[in-house]
Amino acid sequence: MRIALDYTAALTQHAGIGRYVRELARALIPLLGSQEELVLWHGRVVAPVAREWPESAPVREVELPFSPTWVTRLWQRLRVPLPLERFTGSLTVSHGPDFVAPPSRAPCLVTVHDLSFIVVPQYAHPRLRVYLATAVPRSVRRASAVITVSEQVRREVVEYFGLPAERVIAIPHGVTSCLGPLREEEARDTLSRLGVHEPYFLMVGTIEPRKNHLGALEAFAMLASRYPEVSLVVVGRPGWLSEPIMRALHEAAARLPVRYLGPVTNRDLAALYSRSLALVYPSWYEGFGLPILEAMACGTCVITTGGGAPAEMAGDAALTITPGQPETLADAMERLIADAALRQRLAECGKRRAAAYSWDRTARLHLELYRQISEGAG
Repeated sequence: MRIALDYTAALTQHAGIGRYVRELARALIPLLGSQEELVLWHGRVVAPVAREWPESAPVREVELPFSPTWVTRLWQRLRVPLPLERFTGSLTVSHGPDFVAPPSRAPCLVTVHDLSFIVVPQYAHPRLRVYLATAVPRSVRRASAVITVSEQVRREVVEYFGLPAERVIAIPHGVTSCLGPLREEEARDTLSRLGVHEPYFLMVGTIEPRKNHLGALEAFAMLASRYPEVSLVVVGRPGWLSEPIMRALHEAAARLPVRYLGPVTNRDLAALYSRSLALVYPSWYEGFGLPILEAMACGTCVITTGGGAPAEMAGDAALTITPGQPETLADAMERLIADAALRQRLAECGKRRAAAYSWDRTARLHLELYRQISEGAG
């Protein structure tokens, strides 16, 4: 069996879908049988594929003669019927891990991470919204199976696209193994290097409207006068429609203890999680919410949105709030500042919950699905 996996996002996106593709490929490789090969293909990029597997691994890397932008333009916008096999050779299964799949003679799978472009279109970039609204329905309807990252998105995909429920399978992400509690000395050294002072709340995620940074800033401003020693640290690279949010972050930093760090390494992120009072994750909408589980794995507690995928990930191991009510977020933050026993209880519950999510399990469920589709096609 030859499994084609679009590796483009792994090379072009640091977090989110990029992390999913990197971790999935890394975990799949040691699970492959003697007659199975993973074909990692991608558009032409400046950086080569970062080899994270031994030379003897059953992996073939294929770079297409077009940039990722042109790959999308040719296959998804212009719909040029040039099959993937023209570049990879014959395939058994093709997996599009980033909402769409290329034309192929092999049966395909598609991973849909969220339906924000349908459910909360006001938080999506207009051009991206138009593109996804056209390309995603076309891809999921021809897919042999659709993978979603949460039960919430699975239900949405079935409802919005009218697909048979048995064709849509929820397979959650795992937690990156290097994201776990650090020794106190190492974590404190990292905070010192980053210029972060304890105690602090932490926000992690791409800077975009859907993540609700503005609501978090409003909630934090309510606390600042009563708890001047507490700061808010924001991690993540600017995304689409981020300009007003970045302005608000810089304006807040001029009058409040707010610090924007931008993107950080996994090791630095582990230190930031480990020493924070809590992760603040008040998103308007999520398909999964990986930082929730990452924070829990690092032994910190979480405040997140009630309902939807964030609540699905958090279970009873987090405080939940209504994203449109910053006062409820401020109240939750104040509870955690004042109640060390509550922080400890939530942290312990969170560690147990995060332990149930591993990339090995995620990869095994993907491989099982690849094999089922291969057998069905045969």
